[in-house]
Amino acid sequence: MTETKEQVKEKFIGELKALLSKYGASIEAEDHFSGYAECGEDVRMTVVIPGVYDPANGDVMREWTEIDLGRTIDADADKTNKS
Repeated sequence: MTETKEQVKEKFIGELKALLSKYGASIEAEDHFSGYAECGEDVRMTVVIPGVYDPANGDVMREWTEIDLGRTIDADADKTNKS
């Protein structure tokens, strides 16, 4: 049985949301040339993972992390397009 594009999308988004939820993360997209003639030509994606602190003493349990995905990211990390 062939998966429909709707089924593939639903499955992919579900798995992506589960990963984001695991880390309390979000994905943001930002135009790096906002306000310039190149506006809209260099949109970059970033994963933001908030820090986690021990509620008892405030010690850092996980540092706040920002992961620059560039313009595209492939399953093969060597193919990430940072330009």
